[in-house]
Order: sequence, then C-alpha cells, then structure tokens
Amino acid sequence: MMRGFSTIVRKLSSAAAPVRAATLPELLQARIAATPEGAAYRQFDAASGQWRTLTWRETGERVARWRDALASMVLPRESRVAILLPNGLDAMCIDQACLSLADVPVPLHAIDNPGSIAYILADSEAALLVVQQRSQWEAIEAVGQALPGLRAVVVTGEWGPLDGARPSSVPVMPLAVWLANGRASGHLSGPRADDLAAIVYTSGTTGRPKGVMLSHGNVVANVQAVLQRVQPTPDDVFLSFLPLSHTFERTAGYYLPIAAGSCVAYARSVPQLGEDLMSQQPTVLISVPRIYERVHAKVQEALARAPLKARLMARTQAIGWRRFRAAQGLAADDA
Repeated sequence: MMRGFSTIVRKLSSAAAPVRAATLPELLQARIAATPEGAAYRQFDAASGQWRTLTWRETGERVARWRDALASMVLPRESRVAILLPNGLDAMCIDQACLSLADVPVPLHAIDNPGSIAYILADSEAALLVVQQRSQWEAIEAVGQALPGLRAVVVTGEWGPLDGARPSSVPVMPLAVWLANGRASGHLSGPRADDLAAIVYTSGTTGRPKGVMLSHGNVVANVQAVLQRVQPTPDDVFLSFLPLSHTFERTAGYYLPIAAGSCVAYARSVPQLGEDLMSQQPTVLISVPRIYERVHAKVQEALARAPLKARLMARTQAIGWRRFRAAQGLAADDA
C-alpha cells in the first residue's frame, strides 16, 4: 500500500504544468483547449452494462447543450439553480452551465429530507430545480413551502407514471424536453472572479441550514493552493463518490481534476465502491477519515481470520513505509 503511494508521489513531482484561470468556466475552457481528446469523465451506462468515457472536447459540447437550455430560460444574472442529483455527468453539466452564465449553483444533499430542501429552495430563492426523479419534487412540493421564485423543475431520470399525479405549482419537464427547448445562446458575458460560484448549505444539525457563499476567486485560489503541493497528471484517474454538495469533493474531486486534466470516474454507489475500485483502478481517491476507517476495519477483520496473511500485510506495510521515508528524504524510522 505504501509502495503504491510513494510511486504516486514520484510521478506527481514531475507532472506537467496544469492550466490556470481566474474563474471556473475559464478553467474548463482552458482544459478543453489544452487536451481536447484527453479522457475527462467515465460513467457507467446501465443500458449497455459498460463504462463510457467522455473526452474534454465532448464534455465541452455536452455542457454547451445544457448552457443553451439554461440561457433560453432568460433568467437574471446570478439566478440560483438548485441541484439535487447524484455525482455524475448531469450534475457536472448543470453546474458548468450555471457557472458559464454567471448563475449560482446551489448543490443539495441527495439524502436530505424534503422539508429541509424546501427551506433551502426558499432561502436561496432558487429559480430552477434539477432533480433525478419526479417523485423527489412531489415530496418537496407536498411540504407546502412557498417558492415564489421557482420557475421550473427539470427531471433528469425517472419520470414515473402520470396517472394520479397532482398538478404542479410550477412547470415540470423531462430533461430531454428541456434540452430540446434550448437555442444557441451565442456570446454571453461570463462571471468575474468576485462573482458567486456556489451557495453551499450546512447540514442543519445545529439549526436551520446556513448557506455559505463562495466566489469563483475563492474556489480557484483553493485549487491553485492544492496544486502548489500536489499536481495530478492527465494519467491520473479520480474516483468520485463523496457528494458534490460538499466543498471538499467539489474542490479536490471536481475542479482540481479539470485544472490537471485528470479523468474522473463516477462511482455507481457506495455499496458498489469496492467493485468500482477494482474495475476503474483509480490512482487518486478523495475521501474522509470515516471511509478509510471502515475500509481499515474490514481489512483487519479479514486478517484476524488469516494469521499468515496478517504477517504478510504487516511486513508489506513496513517495507512500504521504509521506501516512502527514503523517497521523501526522511530519517529512518527505527520504531
């Protein structure tokens, strides 16, 4: 395990210079121009049962369709767009479409309750809500929260039967219809560095959720700070599974790979994470301690039943740790 980490450190130290930009849409455009045919995203296609890869050029074309559809709504500059989607291409596309038009993404926690989401929609004055299933919007609407600013709801996935469905207070449409209504938007002024790039809400464990307002300059500065310490390369593959409603994943698992030109593979789900790790073989995993603790506990549980494997694991870790310290020019560890 440590041997693999030291190899990554040596590779990253010789990485090519990443692209630079003042705003997030500029960052994406610079990446597309730098490596148009490089691998940008991988996502599992349930219909074919295969993983599909999107290049940076194809990513730009896909985002442009979403941008045109959003521009056709003629929303005021800095309109809030709420995103209730799992990690994936749809979440990336609506986020990038918002950013390119100087609108403000409001990423929502996928497992949050309808009441909390309704409160955030009202508090942020969201003009558009993008959800995966129509039933999600129906549950939110049933809360009864007044949402005078909401202009439309777009459903990216399961539409469900219309029989018995209650009339909605706002237009609700499938993604295909919304995209088809888009018209080429031409040149529209993008955001400035001090414009909002997101309003990220807290979990609400200590009261009502509170919206944290982040500018393009905030996020780009964070990405640049990371790149001063670690530089992923176009050969690296990130496995994305932490929610994009968290600033950690948004910065380190989403915008950082754009700057570096690395590929992002979207994990299917947390229960399938082990399979996705095996099939996609990521070189970079962005996570939080709780996930690593769970993995470590599972490994220790398995080793407890296999004394020989436990000794081999201990020996492997010791060798890897020595090699890592040597590669970093650190003093030998005699412990």
